[in-house]
Parts: sequence; structure tokens; C-alpha cells
Amino acid sequence: MTGRRPRERRRPWSPRSAATAAAGALAAANLSRPLVPGGVWHVATTAALIGIGGRAGLGAAELGLGRDRVRAGLRLGGLAFVGISAVVVAGGLLGVVTDDRAEVGGGEVALRVLVVIPLGTVLVEELAFRGVLHGLLHRAAAPAVATAVGSLAFGLWHVVPTATGGGVQTGDVALPLLVAGTFLATTAAGFGFEWLRRRSDSLLAPALAHLATNSITFTVAWALG
Repeated sequence: MTGRRPRERRRPWSPRSAATAAAGALAAANLSRPLVPGGVWHVATTAALIGIGGRAGLGAAELGLGRDRVRAGLRLGGLAFVGISAVVVAGGLLGVVTDDRAEVGGGEVALRVLVVIPLGTVLVEELAFRGVLHGLLHRAAAPAVATAVGSLAFGLWHVVPTATGGGVQTGDVALPLLVAGTFLATTAAGFGFEWLRRRSDSLLAPALAHLATNSITFTVAWALG
């Protein structure tokens, strides 16, 4: 009898190949979002990005999930959460925080702020951009280039939803200006989230900042808009 041949281990993808695959997966996910049921879309997008990270051999630390960095992530992320929340509340009191989507009942607000945004937006986007894409880009390019590309990718991610009516809505702003403004704002936010990710070496820091940016803003727009 002849023994079974040992199963060959697949070689991990190169950083550039994996980063290209991740960018392609994000583009496909973004374009297909209006066509796929929400829960299916979130699971499929997250699974695809984690799969690409796994094929590239990204470890927990490269994904920002190292246990030894939890305290640093919570500390810096907590400061960012409080600071962003304070700015948003001040903007709401001045009447500059508005969003037509916030014209809903209290139950719908609670659902979005406590479930939809944390799981459907923050979790998916942070794993994708400051987790997998961040890890791959920092393997493939210099830190400054990786940060710039990651920030621009995050800004581009928001163009299609805004153009198709899924982003922040303000009835008094022309759509081209709204799309351009959203791209610039989310690219800047992406840069800030990247900084928090690098500074803390933890996904928790940008995730908490992201949560404040979305959930607190939506709550303030609903309460004071």
C-alpha cells in the first residue's frame, strides 16, 4: 500500500495581490449593496474580507485584534468618543447637525443607534478598512502611502451610497455638492481613524471614534434637528 501524499500548504498571497483583491471585493460590495438584502450583504462582505486576510496570512495583531492592545485601544478610543460626541452636541445646539433620515420615531432611532450602526456600519467597515485593508497596505507600502490609500478608499466607499440616496441627506444641498462634501469629509474621517489605529495599534480606537461619529451624530440630528 502506498501512503497518502501529504497535503501541500497553499502559499499565502503576496501583500500587493491581497490588497488588490481586498480593493476589488470592497468595490463589488459597494456596488452590489442596493441589490442584496442587508443581513446577507453584511455577512458576505465581512466574510470575504476576512477570507482575503486569511489567505494573506494576516495575524490578530495586524488586524488590530491583539489582546495586549485592548487597553490602549479602549483608552484612546474612549477619549476620541468623548471628544467627538462633545463636538457633535455643540454642533447640534448651533443647528448645524442635520440629517433628513433622522425624521423617524424613537424606536427606529434606538434600533439604528444601538444595532444597525454598531453592527452594520462600524463593525463591517472597521474590519474591512482598519483591519484587513490596513494590514495589507502596511505590508505592501510605506506607512504614509498606506495611510493615504486607506483614507481615500474610505472616502470612495461613501460616494455610491450618497449618490444613490443612502448617505447623509440634507434637502437644501445639491446632489453633486453633497457627494463631493461627503467624499471629502469621509476621507478626512478615514485619515483620523487611520491615525487612531496606528497610534493605539488596536481596532478598538477607530471603532469607538467611528461609533461616536455615526451614532451620536444621528441621535443629535434626531433630538435637536
